[in-house]
Order: sequence, then C-alpha cells, then structure tokens
Amino acid sequence: MEEARILEREAHNFLSQGKFEEAFRLFKKAGYLYKAEGVHKQSVLCFASAGGCWSKLSGEKTFYNSALSYQEAAKEAEKAGDYEYVSLLYRYSAINYERDREFLDFSECFYKFKEAYRKFLTYKLSFSKKLQSPRESKEKEGFRSFVRNLFLWVVLSFSFILWGHGERPLRTFFFALGIIFLSAFLYTFGLLNTAEPFSPSFFQALYFSIITFTTVGFGDIVPLGFTKCVAVFEAFCGVFVIPLLVISLSRKYLRV
Repeated sequence: MEEARILEREAHNFLSQGKFEEAFRLFKKAGYLYKAEGVHKQSVLCFASAGGCWSKLSGEKTFYNSALSYQEAAKEAEKAGDYEYVSLLYRYSAINYERDREFLDFSECFYKFKEAYRKFLTYKLSFSKKLQSPRESKEKEGFRSFVRNLFLWVVLSFSFILWGHGERPLRTFFFALGIIFLSAFLYTFGLLNTAEPFSPSFFQALYFSIITFTTVGFGDIVPLGFTKCVAVFEAFCGVFVIPLLVISLSRKYLRV
C-alpha cells in the first residue's frame, strides 16, 4: 500500500512537470498495486489518471493505451459499485478505441457504457429519496428528474433486450425468432383462411408467421378471428425488429 502511495505521489510530480509518459507509467503501476490490495476506488483514480496522461501524448498507439487505462479504471470502478463513474470511464474508453480504429474493442466498451448507465439508473430509481424541501418548485423539479430517469431507464432496458444497445445482433435475431415461433404457436389455436377456413398445422402456421413478420403478405392465407390480432401484433413487431437487426449487423461487422 505504501509503495502505491509513493508511486502515486511521484506520478503527480511528473504530471506537474509535464512529463506525461513517466506519469502514465507510474499511475498505471500504482493502479495495479492498489488493485492487488483491493483498494478499488484509489485504483480507479490511478488508472483514469494514466489514461488522461497518455491522451496528452502523441504516437502510433496514443489512443489505444489511453483506452486500455480507462477500461482498467472502469473495471475497478465496477468492483467499487460506482456505476455512474463506470459508464463515464467506459465511454472514454470507447471514444479512444474508436479513434484508434479498434472497432471490436469499441463495440464492447460502448455496450458496457450503456449497460453501466442502465444499472446506475436502476439503482437511482430504486433508492431515490423523497425531497426534503416542501417548496413546490423543488418538488416539481424532483418529479421531472424522476420521470426523465424513468424514461431513460425504460429506453435503455428495451435497447438492452432488443439489440444489446446496438452491439448484440444475435440478440435481435433470436428475439425475432421468438416472435415468429410464438405467433405460429398461437395461430394453431385459431383459424386461417385460403379458399375456406381451416385449422392450420404448426408448419402451416409457421409459414404464415414468417410471411407476416417479414411483412411480405402474399395473400394466399388470411387470418380469421383472434388470429387477426396476433397477425397485427406480429407485423408491427416485424416493422421495427427487422431494421434493428440490419442496423446492429452493420454496426457490429461493417465498420471500416
């Protein structure tokens, strides 16, 4: 612990002298020592300081080294349970990875940035305290803040489930499959119509479900009764989910 403190002080001295490379190395070394001792909050500060130092330098891997330091700081902040700071550090890390064209690392850090902020909002909404001041203006401001945070939490939660904040296309694919198979299962309990009404087998229902979800609409089979409601819901989902799948695949694999 004492060695880490000494290194941290020396790093601050180098920083004040403008010797950013030396400060970077000492901050990073101190961060690892604090990490080994389980002092996560101090480790966070050291890694974040290291990232800031390296951002001042120029060179082939300037942004990459800075991103690594911010990422290490974020991991330590996560252990300390400070999710607001975690989200900020992962955001800085993602920005630096993107600048250095390390898109796979950028993707992972961007996902963790969004997810950390969602966890922070979850905690904030769960443990929010009532306003102490009786003044109406402050009460309104507190209510607005609560509504805004709740809205952000809902949006981020849907983003997490549907497409992993744009970085998990397989999640969108399996969500689409789930809608298709669930709808097909429901169709088997109702009636469909071609020349005359019939109770479909699962494979007939699956065919109709795929056609409906993809909004192709050949018109060879028409829903009847409650299956109309299922078809409307499925088509509505398809209109939104298919573009999300295309966008998430593009974000994940077509960055250049």
